[in-house]
Amino acid sequence: MNLLTFNDRFPDEVACRAYLRDKREAEGITCKNCRGTKHYWIESKSKWRCASCLSTTNLRAGTIMEKSKLSVKTWFMAIHLITSTKKSFSALEMQRQLGLKRYEPVWYMMQKIRLAMGKRDAKYTLQGNIEIDDAYFEIVDLPELDELGNKKTSGRVVNTDGKEDDEQKRGRGTNKKQKVLVMVESNPNTDPLNKHKKKRSMGFVKMIIMDNFRNDTINYEVSKAVQQKTNIISDAMLGFNKLANVGMNHTAMIVPKKEAGKTLPWVHTVIANAKRLFLGIHHSIGKEYLQNYLNEYCYKLNRRNFQADLFDRMIVAGINDTWY
Repeated sequence: MNLLTFNDRFPDEVACRAYLRDKREAEGITCKNCRGTKHYWIESKSKWRCASCLSTTNLRAGTIMEKSKLSVKTWFMAIHLITSTKKSFSALEMQRQLGLKRYEPVWYMMQKIRLAMGKRDAKYTLQGNIEIDDAYFEIVDLPELDELGNKKTSGRVVNTDGKEDDEQKRGRGTNKKQKVLVMVESNPNTDPLNKHKKKRSMGFVKMIIMDNFRNDTINYEVSKAVQQKTNIISDAMLGFNKLANVGMNHTAMIVPKKEAGKTLPWVHTVIANAKRLFLGIHHSIGKEYLQNYLNEYCYKLNRRNFQADLFDRMIVAGINDTWY
């Protein structure tokens, strides 16, 4: 759906609210008091009334738009812009496109949308053949504020010894980067005659921030994200050596740096593309919110071949998977 089509479908707030009502009724409404599912619409109040306990449900209640002061059309426009582009929008650019005066409501709106994307993807598990690897994403610490809202710190990353960025440990021990577990479906290429394609074809992707890469932590996340008896290929990192304990068929290989693109072709491509995207658009991401940005990246990457419009899918996700 391009911008002209969007304007035709949703010319005003009335059209947006009517569409949201139709979508919610199609998905079904559950009363938060008695869990009843039979409701009727009260036009004068723009609310549903439960047929069992007579309590009312607001049009936005239980959705990512609940308690937001932004109009439904503003939400729809933001969702359209996010889902219609292959890459992403910064909150500042989104603010410009929507013509809003304040930055904070736009930023919060985009984080809620990204959270809903992550909850939707969490419902599905990976299967087939999986490439798995560890990744490290650049992060920044958010500045501390005093009682008046002024910055107490610069937001630079400082380790426990008080040393700043250029004095910190590099590599896997650095606290400038966040650990991320990356899992990619990677099956044999169905078109081996095309020399320009990789020998394996990419399926769905999951990226999860991690506190550490110990065996028990990795096994816990893999068991949630991957179907049992799945074939997993990884390098020889120690954290991966007990994946068989959670029912996986694991193959660990010592992968020379020059051969990484051939042995694990897609997991490295996914990591590299995500890093370039974040650096080019968002520039710096706080540790607390990195998972949200990974959610958006994976959500759109996993639906790259979908013929249906992602806008409608995202509206359904925002209705069923609330952000809180």
